[in-house]
Amino acid sequence: MRLNDDNASFRFNQKGLRKFLGDLECEIMELVWKLANPTVTVREVFDSLKHERQIAYTTVMTTMVRLSEKGLLKIVDKVGLANCYMPAYERDEFINTAVKMVLEIFTSQFPRESQEFFEAYQVKQARKAQRKK
Repeated sequence: MRLNDDNASFRFNQKGLRKFLGDLECEIMELVWKLANPTVTVREVFDSLKHERQIAYTTVMTTMVRLSEKGLLKIVDKVGLANCYMPAYERDEFINTAVKMVLEIFTSQFPRESQEFFEAYQVKQARKAQRKK
């Protein structure tokens, strides 16, 4: 994944994948993961998305192009004029990579605070495990 400081952000106030992706990017990626068999076109994503929200075809197309520029989608074929996309990463793989990236940023920029957090977290998890026994 080509996520880096230039094209990635972390949104503390959002839930789930929206911590890493914008609302429309998130909706499109969820549809791509669901619909790709193994590929999906902008038209297929648009046709699914238009039932959920009022949106222009060109907006979906532009967002999918940007997701491919970010390395989250791959253009693998062309049917007529339409690009065929597939996810560059499975959903779980994307989440793991994004979480690792966030942790690397925090541990490199705030090493002492990160170490204190992880030590306290280990103690908390150990106590939790003891209570379950």
